[in-house]
Amino acid sequence: MTFTSRSFALGTRALGKVARLLPDGRHDPLSTEPGEVGRDVDRLDGPAKVSGGIRYTADRVPARLTYAVAVPSTIARGRVTAIDASRALAAPGVVLVMTHENAPPMKRTGAYSTLRAPVGAAAMSLPILNTDEVFWHGQPVAVVVAEAQEQAEHAARLVEVRYEERPAVLAMSDEAAYTPAHAVLEESRTVTGNAHKGLAQAAVTVRGVYTTPPEYHNALEPHATVAMWDGGDLTVHDTSQYPYGVKEMLARKFGLSLDRVHVLAPYIGGGFGGKTPAWPHVALTVAAAKLAGRPVKLALSRTQTYLMTGGRAPTRSSVALGADERGRLTAVVHDALATCTTDEFAEAAIVASRHLYACPNIAVHQRVVRVDRIQNAFFRGPGVTPGSFALESAMDELAWELGIDPLELRLRNEPERDPVSGRRFTSRHLREAYLLGAETFGWRDRAPLPRATRDGHWLVGQGMAAAINPDAVLIAAVRLRLSADGTITIHSSTNELGAGTSTAQTQAAAQRLGVPMDKIRFLHGDSDVARTRIPGASAATTTLASAIWNARDQLVGELLRHAEGTPLAGRRASEIETRDEGLFGTDGRGETYRHLLERAGLDHVEVTGKSAVPYQTIKRATSTYGAHFAEVRVDEDTGEVRVSRWAGAFDGGRIVSPRQAASQMRGGIIQGIGMALMEETLLDERSGRIVNASLADQHIPTHADIPDIDVRFVDLPDPQTPLGAKGIGELGIVGVAAAIANAVHHATGRRVRTLPITPDKLFDRTDLP
Repeated sequence: MTFTSRSFALGTRALGKVARLLPDGRHDPLSTEPGEVGRDVDRLDGPAKVSGGIRYTADRVPARLTYAVAVPSTIARGRVTAIDASRALAAPGVVLVMTHENAPPMKRTGAYSTLRAPVGAAAMSLPILNTDEVFWHGQPVAVVVAEAQEQAEHAARLVEVRYEERPAVLAMSDEAAYTPAHAVLEESRTVTGNAHKGLAQAAVTVRGVYTTPPEYHNALEPHATVAMWDGGDLTVHDTSQYPYGVKEMLARKFGLSLDRVHVLAPYIGGGFGGKTPAWPHVALTVAAAKLAGRPVKLALSRTQTYLMTGGRAPTRSSVALGADERGRLTAVVHDALATCTTDEFAEAAIVASRHLYACPNIAVHQRVVRVDRIQNAFFRGPGVTPGSFALESAMDELAWELGIDPLELRLRNEPERDPVSGRRFTSRHLREAYLLGAETFGWRDRAPLPRATRDGHWLVGQGMAAAINPDAVLIAAVRLRLSADGTITIHSSTNELGAGTSTAQTQAAAQRLGVPMDKIRFLHGDSDVARTRIPGASAATTTLASAIWNARDQLVGELLRHAEGTPLAGRRASEIETRDEGLFGTDGRGETYRHLLERAGLDHVEVTGKSAVPYQTIKRATSTYGAHFAEVRVDEDTGEVRVSRWAGAFDGGRIVSPRQAASQMRGGIIQGIGMALMEETLLDERSGRIVNASLADQHIPTHADIPDIDVRFVDLPDPQTPLGAKGIGELGIVGVAAAIANAVHHATGRRVRTLPITPDKLFDRTDLP
């Protein structure tokens, strides 16, 4: 296997050529202009976070606050036949015990779905605590409210529940599988060409079955809700990635008008998608507060997070690839299976197989099995992350069968258009990312054969994998207020969940409006600002940038109405530039914001901006891309796998805030290392109980498990997206597990197709003493 220096030279020249090109056609002017966008700045919220100046949901302590603890069911399916709360009610400090017998009525609301359907906030539509039915092991069957957290925890253990148990479906089986109406952002089934014929005519074929287990988010901040009623008005603090959706859900569930519900979630200590939907405890906290007539706080324990919120669904992928003698793909077949519940949420493990490589014959099929578990949830790179483990492992296997370098194989199969739809890409610089990452990592020095590099008892190997993630711009609105002193405040219901959104948006807004960053205040996490859909799908940066762009245009129009007697009088908005802290014409004449407001006798001007994508159409395919290069060391005696080196290169359009972007990529890679080597939620399929439902029993990466991670960006703007940027928050984890599995194969000669890659999977039983 060889990856020639000529390929590197061609790639280097290509990088230089592309970097000098400007996007053709109309584009966001900020996508190429120098300024705050693209400048390496510190996080604006960093000092407050490290000094404890930021208050999270569980930090809220309103007057007369009470504390709630949910009682989980101990069966997977059935009904509650009796609840004895007498001992709990007699315990010190207990205010009430809420069960299905005394809970306030709560209307059923639609569960969250994908972008192909109405987007609700509820994780599920099931009538929790308004029915005696039990739908999964760990479902809340009672809520104890007390004067102190410790009192509530003690009393919750005193609640006695009797059940009528019924058979539960807990295993993922082919017999119960079906094709869902749709999968996340994707169709459930796609066939182009004739995959059967493509496999039959291939010079080389590989086939494999790849599995990933259930996984949980384990965000630093556990889920929590604080609810307060004031007559018919409801205020809720929540660890939600989707404040406006929670506002809508609670209004419907409790029969309130939208203006009576206020949801606040300015800061979140990590979400990864798990805090996008509102899990049952949110509505139960509100119901308990209504029953108690006092504020109630319900914070899930680490164990309850596993019981009462959902994680990534398990997947099984059957992949078959065919290629001709030169390594050109002739067929891609990917049949994927995952789980869902009563409310259908099907992860699309087939995304990468549909969009990543040029191939005339593609057949992909996503199926699901309904099980009696808690609903699965968005989890960083939903669907595409476990699916990429399958595809990118199979591509590595194909490279070895062909005798072609794995990177060279991918370069030979780069498409000119989307392989399924035939649409042109808004931009695709994956080839540049491959070459940038390979050069950074030193891929050309890789040994040509497995088990060829040894350091004492350590076997050393290198592997690589591609990454892809769909890009989207969602619905959002912002409120922009220009004050008489020239400062600008931007309000959004989107929140800061640790990704650096507030820093990136302040940078972009400062450049868009022509003011220094210290003149911008970006306030977030307030549901009352404007209708804004989920800040998921890696879409916060471009979605908010689009809304702020529109707000800027609205502001210019509003200020021109007050420009009589100034050099701006009679100008059209299209003739105006926002720079130097004001409005200026192309002739250089204009006024500062402060002077315009002073002349008009105004102390402020306020406008609303809505997201729009003026230069993006459905005729183009938009995704983000990347390439991971990993080195592992495998202890030949124990099977221990250590990741010793990492380089990743990514195409996310223009990088708005480089330091925050690199942090996101490293975070995704670290999460992927955990996925590859240690993370696994173990479900007892006899009882539905998660047997390792705590951080004490879950293995997650620590500092000692992670090497220095070298992150590079191609940093070429997309001409059809706001700021020229594309969403990268989820991209970092995609392909990581496959890169490690491929490196392990290079080190040991063993191919592991089931995650996580633990020592037992690297040895046959005959290898053990």
